[in-house]
Amino acid sequence: MRHEPPETTYGPDYGPRIEWENGVLVQALQASQGRIGTAVRGLAVEAGYERVVLHACVSTDDADTREDMQELVDDLESAMDPIVDPMPSVELHLQVGDADPSWTGYHHRRLYLMHWRAR
Repeated sequence: MRHEPPETTYGPDYGPRIEWENGVLVQALQASQGRIGTAVRGLAVEAGYERVVLHACVSTDDADTREDMQELVDDLESAMDPIVDPMPSVELHLQVGDADPSWTGYHHRRLYLMHWRAR
């Protein structure tokens, strides 16, 4: 039985920036549990050092969806606050439409993308 974790090989561009993005993405994924409703088409994270932006692509901008997305942002802030110093601001950018290249989160680290058959 193994007592050590397997060895992991990282690509040549792996460094503090990718490690930061991965950490923020994991925290955002945990915060999103139970928050992705049927109106959400995509979620992506833009992990800047001073500002983290959660990009949400939704089919409709209703009160329930906006509340769920704001709670996700609040949960992400709460999760990061005790482990990140200095704490970046966490913002929500909500966009109504399709999760295609016109969506502002399309080129950032995506943590959820609705399959086109589910629409």
